Amino acid sequence: MGLVRGQLGPDAIIVATHEDERARDVRITAAVDNDDIDIDVGGEKEPLDVIDQLSDALDLHGTPTPLADKLLTAASHLGIADPTLALAGALDDSFAFVPLPDKRGPKPLMFVGPPGCGKTVSIAKLAVRTRLENNPVNFITTDTLRAGAVEQLTTYARLLKAEVRCAADPVTFVEAVQNAQPDAQLLIDTTGVNPHKTEDMSRLTEFVEAAQVELVLVIAAGGDSIEAAELTQAFQAMKPRRLLVTRLDLVRRLGGMLAAADASGLPFCDVSVTPDIAAGLRTINPVSLARLLLPESAHAASTKSNNAQATGSN
Repeated sequence: MGLVRGQLGPDAIIVATHEDERARDVRITAAVDNDDIDIDVGGEKEPLDVIDQLSDALDLHGTPTPLADKLLTAASHLGIADPTLALAGALDDSFAFVPLPDKRGPKPLMFVGPPGCGKTVSIAKLAVRTRLENNPVNFITTDTLRAGAVEQLTTYARLLKAEVRCAADPVTFVEAVQNAQPDAQLLIDTTGVNPHKTEDMSRLTEFVEAAQVELVLVIAAGGDSIEAAELTQAFQAMKPRRLLVTRLDLVRRLGGMLAAADASGLPFCDVSVTPDIAAGLRTINPVSLARLLLPESAHAASTKSNNAQATGSN
């Protein structure tokens, strides 16, 4: 109560408490009967309703309490009244964003992740984007164990007029990388692995260490925040460079996605928002992520406010 009244004044009351046994945290919701009250955080004044909107949105997505508090604190210090831009600024302060290239880079891109996370489809989507930019693309797959895996990638390659090479072992894999088309974007598919199973991880590590590649970790959205964080941490020994999140069109809770990036320190690159191969992979930035996290009502209010400001300036 002392902390609450220190922030909100002597008339403040506690209206709700929430205990998170897993994180051993307690969240307290306090209020006063005064719509004009401001919260003083670090010397900055921020309208209570903006922070309230962000707090509700992050709670709705199941964001871990420590991460939610960090984002809310960052948003408060920015002093921005627009909820979308306030959250975008906080996300920009907490996460990195490095889009996947649509042409050949310094190293081939190797996509890794657990079974069923959407690696092969994500590779096909990136390949389509590459071809739409009139850049050549080729494939290598080390996924020779899963039934139909090679046929699936071969079908995509045929439509894109690209080449597919299969590599059942590290030696064949190195040869495939070395003999790939020099100017083509080289995308490498891998067998889905259980990150908590030593045998699976050891086999994948042999391929990763056999050639100079850049790892892209692929995870599916919608998982438990703790599980998502532990999953990405399990892949850390392989030193992935980017995080690609799939199935955003199928879920309504993105807290696991935030927890995974926060726990691993990996930058977001792209997200999959539709099963449509031709337009399914999109780059993401702080503003687009903020829009995914906030409800439509917040976007409408932001757009209305921005339009009013533009009209006033004109």
